[in-house]
Amino acid sequence: MQKCPKCGENIRKGQRRCSHCGYRIESTDSEKMTRSTKENKKAMNIKARKIIPWGIAAFIIILILIIFILLKNFNSPEAQSEILINAIDNNDTQKLSTLLSTQNNSVDENEAKAYIKYIKNEVGMNQFVKDINQKVTDLNASQTNEEDYVTAKNGEKVLRISKNGRRYLIFDNMSFTAPTKEAIVKPKYDTTYQFKANDKQRTVHAEKNKTTVLGEFIPGNYMIEAKKEMANGQFSGELKFNFNNSNHETVDVSEDFNEAYIVVDLKGASEIDKDTVKVKVNDKTYDYAKNQEIGPYPKTKELTVSAEGQAKKKTFKSAETVIKTDNLKDKTRVTLNFDSDEIQDYVDKKEKEENSFRNKVINFFGNYTAAMNSAHSQSNFNLVSSYLKTNTDNYKSTKNEVQGNTMFYLSQPQITEIVRQGDTFYVKAQTVKEDGQYGEVDYQLEGDDDASNLKVVKYSE
Repeated sequence: MQKCPKCGENIRKGQRRCSHCGYRIESTDSEKMTRSTKENKKAMNIKARKIIPWGIAAFIIILILIIFILLKNFNSPEAQSEILINAIDNNDTQKLSTLLSTQNNSVDENEAKAYIKYIKNEVGMNQFVKDINQKVTDLNASQTNEEDYVTAKNGEKVLRISKNGRRYLIFDNMSFTAPTKEAIVKPKYDTTYQFKANDKQRTVHAEKNKTTVLGEFIPGNYMIEAKKEMANGQFSGELKFNFNNSNHETVDVSEDFNEAYIVVDLKGASEIDKDTVKVKVNDKTYDYAKNQEIGPYPKTKELTVSAEGQAKKKTFKSAETVIKTDNLKDKTRVTLNFDSDEIQDYVDKKEKEENSFRNKVINFFGNYTAAMNSAHSQSNFNLVSSYLKTNTDNYKSTKNEVQGNTMFYLSQPQITEIVRQGDTFYVKAQTVKEDGQYGEVDYQLEGDDDASNLKVVKYSE
């Protein structure tokens, strides 16, 4: 409590007059300071209320600039292309497979690896960066152009860049996709391929000599681990294809599997008719041809090889040869041995026999040729029918030709070989054929053992 300076009565703190005598009491310095402080605070509050909105506005503007810079760093066309460039430059196959995958085509890491190598080898990293940046800039500035391509040195398209809407209503959204082509095979035999592509295990059945699509792939030089299964067995190896050797929409696949081909050489078979030779590999038989490659066969299983062929219409067999797995090469030559003495003895016997009735066969063909020409010239089948065995295809076709008044002239054939098997005579001869060319023809005759009563059963060129 304070005392009134005049009457000494108590007055309350802050009271301006004495309630007893009415004396006016002056403010103390502390009160003056308190009042001044309040006035200062009030002025400061007023000032603060004016400054704060400007500060908030400035903060919001700065925040917007920061957000814009951050968005630009990750969402501008240049930033989008930089992400792709860095993935390729740093061999980041996982990131690149994500960037290049589309709804219709999933790019796995093996494809991404092949793509990165292809870009660096066939475009060059510096050129790739330059091209992609230039095309992004041009597309971003263009009002009409919606897409462009980065190409390899050979003109192969390796990257499609297109505008695809906008991001955050500010930036053009750039879409980066790698063009695809179909990888195709055309196997010599029915084949089933098993391999992994586009993050999936695939099984593809390919028919003999038919073009088959293995899948769609982005640019690259591919060596895909694979297995294939054929009638001759199962093989392990690789499917290879390079976009440098591609066609307009496809790329041809070559095979590199652990397989062996067999090339057969015949020994002691000089008297055997090579057109009759059959080669047997395990349980399969093939027509023989000199230097022909038979197969393929897996190098993991041994092979049993043999051959057989005819000399003077008798079949002779070679000895069997077993090829061990250690001896199986990409191209394995095997010699098959025939008993040349046995074959020669038989040939000599048949040639001696042939000489005994050769004149009869020659005389038969002289008469047959004259009868055939007369029958055709007079359209009278009866003139030649007695030289033909009835109810055979040759009998019926000759009758139709004669009655049809077909122009015809048969020159007498020159006999080169006669082989008798029972009552059948196999004759090889040289004459003018139906196409007007001079060459070898075959006749099959039937008659008595001594070549009497011969008739034509079959004729072939």
